Amino acid sequence: MARVLIVDDSPTDKLAIYSMLKKYGHNFLFAEDGLTAIATAKEKQPDIILMDVVMPDVNGYQATRKLAQDKDTAHIPVVMISSKTQESDRYWGMRQGAKAYVCKPAQEAELAAVINQFALTH
Repeated sequence: MARVLIVDDSPTDKLAIYSMLKKYGHNFLFAEDGLTAIATAKEKQPDIILMDVVMPDVNGYQATRKLAQDKDTAHIPVVMISSKTQESDRYWGMRQGAKAYVCKPAQEAELAAVINQFALTH
């Protein structure tokens, strides 16, 4: 069981991800933007962060970079989940420190696999 921080400005997308994953027994935290995600990650220390890219103010790329550079959060794996599906988007997300990049609409099996790979093995 992992503590999962879902970061997305869309209530519908947050609910969709939560609904897919709740049956696995994980604990969930939520943030609606990059600034809240950074603060929540520092305070709550989730096992993994599922990060949207397109959000107001601090976007997912910026938040991921800040998390990866902060000694208090650098150990937390970030998986980007985005409707931005170009190879350059994936490349940029990985350059910011993401461990994986999942295209929306996210599939349950893929999300479960990244949680197993990055959150439950460290």
